[in-house]
Amino acid sequence: MDTLNRAQIWKTLSNIDVTPLCTETEMIGKETIHYLPWMAAHEIMMDQFPEYTWEFSEDPQGREVHYFDDGSAEVRCRMTIGTHTNITYLPVHRHGVAIPAPSAMDINTAKQRARVKALGEFGLGYQMWLAKPDTSPELREDAEDKVTEDDLVAQCWLAARDKIAEATNVSAGKKHFSRYKKGLENRGLVDSNENRWKEVCKAKGWRAEK
Repeated sequence: MDTLNRAQIWKTLSNIDVTPLCTETEMIGKETIHYLPWMAAHEIMMDQFPEYTWEFSEDPQGREVHYFDDGSAEVRCRMTIGTHTNITYLPVHRHGVAIPAPSAMDINTAKQRARVKALGEFGLGYQMWLAKPDTSPELREDAEDKVTEDDLVAQCWLAARDKIAEATNVSAGKKHFSRYKKGLENRGLVDSNENRWKEVCKAKGWRAEK
């Protein structure tokens, strides 16, 4: 597994059709969201990359959950395949709304979904996180209901932004930013904000490369 690169991992996992396995559902607004059960995802990984590992980062009290001032919380999953690691964040929520003072069951559910989300960032079932426009006849021509390229870029940036925020130096931040740009390229997307990296450097107090 040490010789694996990210492109090989992505190609292997993204080519697996998980649609028939997405049996868990949740209503968010008027939309039914389909989830890949964590055990189904684990079964696939044990067949493809059985040495993959994951862990949940702990807060200062040693809990595998991180609380905010309003009582809501998020979980952070660190997953490694070969020599490649992703850190994924997921709010503890129900129907898309953060849960104040979440229970142990709420946190456990979020942790398992964070595992599946982390696998999505490696390519397994990533389509579940790509917003799709409503193509029903009565709405097909309604521009407000169509997802634009900028919308998809924004979603990719939100996922990358948290990783860059954790970077302790400009070199580490640049690596995460390069992965973000490569991810856009793999999806045929272009970030219209040409100053994105300069804005990151300004916010972090780094000196942007010329």
